Amino acid sequence: MTETGAREDAHSRADRSPSGDDLPTVSAEQLQALLSLMPDAALVVNGDGVIVSVNPQLESMFAHPAGTLMGLGIEALLPERARQRHRQYRSSYMKALRSRSMGAGLELAGRRKDGTEFPVDISLAPLSVGAESLVLAAVRDVTEQRAAAAAQAELATIVASSLDAIVSMTFEGLITSWNPAAESLLGWGDEEARGKHISMLVPEHSSSVLEALLDGAETGQDIGARDTTWRHRDGREIDVAVSVSPLKDRSGSLRGFSSIARDISERKAAEHELRRLLEEEKRLERQHAASAEIRLALLSGSTVVETLTLICRRAAELVDSPVAAICLKGTEGMRVVSGVGLDEEVVGMPLPPGLSLTEKVIESGQLIEFARRRDGSAVQLPESVPDGPTLGVPIVTRGRTEAALILIRGTGSEKFGTSARLFAEALASQAALALELEQARRMREEAMLVGDRERIGRDLHDHVIQRLFAAGLGLQGSLVLIESPPARERLSETIDLLDETIREIRNTIFGLSEQRRGERSLRSQVLALAEEARTGLGFQPAVNFDGPVDAGIPGTVTAHVLAVVREALSNVARHAKATSVKVEISLSGGSLLVSVLDDGVGIARTASRTSGLANLEERARLLGGSCQVAPAEGGGTLLEWRVPVDV
Repeated sequence: MTETGAREDAHSRADRSPSGDDLPTVSAEQLQALLSLMPDAALVVNGDGVIVSVNPQLESMFAHPAGTLMGLGIEALLPERARQRHRQYRSSYMKALRSRSMGAGLELAGRRKDGTEFPVDISLAPLSVGAESLVLAAVRDVTEQRAAAAAQAELATIVASSLDAIVSMTFEGLITSWNPAAESLLGWGDEEARGKHISMLVPEHSSSVLEALLDGAETGQDIGARDTTWRHRDGREIDVAVSVSPLKDRSGSLRGFSSIARDISERKAAEHELRRLLEEEKRLERQHAASAEIRLALLSGSTVVETLTLICRRAAELVDSPVAAICLKGTEGMRVVSGVGLDEEVVGMPLPPGLSLTEKVIESGQLIEFARRRDGSAVQLPESVPDGPTLGVPIVTRGRTEAALILIRGTGSEKFGTSARLFAEALASQAALALELEQARRMREEAMLVGDRERIGRDLHDHVIQRLFAAGLGLQGSLVLIESPPARERLSETIDLLDETIREIRNTIFGLSEQRRGERSLRSQVLALAEEARTGLGFQPAVNFDGPVDAGIPGTVTAHVLAVVREALSNVARHAKATSVKVEISLSGGSLLVSVLDDGVGIARTASRTSGLANLEERARLLGGSCQVAPAEGGGTLLEWRVPVDV
């Protein structure tokens, strides 16, 4: 045998070196018996390195036929590259014989008859047979041991260089190994972690995941990695993917577990961002759909109240705002014209000057946000309206801010984010478009009405009055031809009636002429009130006039009439839940009647008078008239305000 690797270590050199007289002495028969009884492959060589005896195990190990090794030099069992060096070592060894333990720091190789090589461990023992010094060599094939050691070393290298935390533990959960990646990920050093229980790494809410993984490893189930959280030394929690494998001994008995934990913080962050982007995309899709729905409502001829209510509804849904309202600045101040999440009495309610957030938004023309509703508004609202984050967005029409979109979140909710503010501004723009379209429609109708009035005035003046006047002259000329006094009296009454009709027509033409000159007649002011009430009612009130209301009603009474109409329409908008309202103003025989009839829920016969109705009664009393409010036939409510007028 020879050495193919490193030299003998210091321990080997320190071994005892017996002299020839001190060598164990055996007989040839004893030596042969010893070889046959040895479990390992063995051979005996003399001082010249010639093989003098072998056992069958060695012949089998080196694949030589029985008896063919006797007389060969020991170098025949070595790789050719190591033979020359081995001769030198053999010569040195024979000069100082000594025992050497199996594989004492040496890397040795043997060579089979077919030329293949394999690693061996060798033990040398000098002995004496008669006067001859011999060396007994025991040879062991260590191919499997070397492979196992290499695999173990490779595994140790993999564990040490792994980027994943690898933690081994006993069956009871005590940590037995801890690689550098575990120290880097979790903060504990190897010495600190060994002997500690694995529970120090696992938050309470994640313990069920580890228990399931341990149960699966114990029962042989392949559960795979599970996402969970482990605890860092500083107390913070780390997102990890954990897998657990069983550790078994050679007999297959479970002796512990090996756990691999991979840091998935970046993946979790990426997943969170992806979910956020998907939610943002869905929200944008819903917002685009809502915008398209609102545009369709604008183009399909929906009323301005219907459109504004739709805007409030979509704002509440898509901006996480349970309360949404649109408030408008009119001739009578601020008032709520539409909304969702509000009690019925709030819609249509006037807002006291100087107290509302709406007034601040309209005056500044800027978006305003408060952490709580009461921080920006002192208006007394029902308890059902939350006191959470509030956003006011100006609604700009034709370069002027005359309305605002108000959004109120629940108490304790988070503030409005950038995306919510942007969408609220987009909804405010659509509300502005709805108001501009309504204004354009109203101007178009007024222009058509003016044209109709001019045409009617011309027709009345050019045709009707002339014919009536001619008919009156004809009848007047016929009086001299009638001898019967009753007949003459009847004809005279007819002529007077024609004269009265001509005067009324002329009064009507005069009223139309006043409107053409831009003067604010009673008719135009009442029509303007009806148009203004359209927003709160959700429909256009019907208005009728009977008699010379423009020419026959003095200015002192006109202000009362306008107040009566305004209060009556406001009451209908707030309380009646009506679908139609009819306003009629008639002047006949020195009596002026203002009646307002709706088809709403009606008024209870036992209901007390409100301050508004009491005001109407007081106005009528001052003018010597009366005011009555009663259920109408067929449902609804009828208000009749009657005062005398000197014509």
